[in-house]
Amino acid sequence: MRNLNVEVNRSVERAVLVLNAFGFDQSRLTIDDVVSKTGLPKTTVYRILWTLERNGLVHFDERYAHYRLGFKLLEYGGIVLQNLDVLREAEPFLLELHDELDCTVILAERQADTLQYLIRLESDDDFQPHSYVGKRRFLHYGIIGRTILAHLPASDATQVVGRFPLEQSTPDTIVEEDAFYAQLHEIRIQGYGIDVGGTFHGFTGIAVPLFGPTQKVIGAIGLAAPSYRFNETEVLDRTVSLARQAANQISRRMGYVNKD
Repeated sequence: MRNLNVEVNRSVERAVLVLNAFGFDQSRLTIDDVVSKTGLPKTTVYRILWTLERNGLVHFDERYAHYRLGFKLLEYGGIVLQNLDVLREAEPFLLELHDELDCTVILAERQADTLQYLIRLESDDDFQPHSYVGKRRFLHYGIIGRTILAHLPASDATQVVGRFPLEQSTPDTIVEEDAFYAQLHEIRIQGYGIDVGGTFHGFTGIAVPLFGPTQKVIGAIGLAAPSYRFNETEVLDRTVSLARQAANQISRRMGYVNKD
C-alpha cells in the first residue's frame, strides 16, 4: 500500500469500516451489531447503511431487520477476479525474495494435472534447472509440483500418479509410492516442502504453495540453492520463513482469505 501525504476522507473510511463489519461468520447484521463492531454512533451507522443500500452495496431484509452485503459488491469482485494475474501480482515479491536470499526463485502455476513455469530468477550458483519459463511438468515433478499436489485432495494425487508414473531424477528422488504419499502428507502438515538432492544432485529445493480466492491451491513458489548453503539450521529456517511470507502476500493479492 502506498504512503501518500494526503488527508484520509473520513466519510469514506467510515463506510469501509461498516462494510468490513460483515464477514463469512457474520454475514447478516442488525444495525446494533454494526454499531457494536465499528464503535460508530448509531445515527452515523444508519446514514452510512442507507447510503450503501441506495447504491446496491448492502441489502436490507425487512422481515428480520438484518443487513447483508449487496450484489453490487459481487459485481466488483467479478471485475477483480477477471483481472487477477498471478505473475503480475507475484513478481514484486519474488524480486524482493531473490534480492534478499540470492537463490534461484521459480514461480509455477497449476494447469490441471501439470504445472507450468511462469518466471525464473537466476542466482550466482550455476544452477541450471530444466524449469525454463513456459515449460510444463507433471504435478509430481520436483518439490514445487509435489507441494502443489500435497495441497490438493488425496484422490487427485492418486489420479496423477496412476496416469503418470513417478520418475527418478536422481538417486535421492522418492519414487516408492508409500514414501511418496508420506512425503505429500508431511508437506501438507508443515505447509511447505523441502527436497534435498531429489530433483538436482547437490541442490536443495524449497517450495511454498499459493492459494486463490476459492481457497484452493493455484501454484507455488520455489527456491533452489546448493545444499551446503543450508548446513546451518538458522539459514534454512530463515529461508523458509521468508518464502512463506512472500507466498502469503501473493496469495492475499490473489484473493485468498485465511479462515483459520
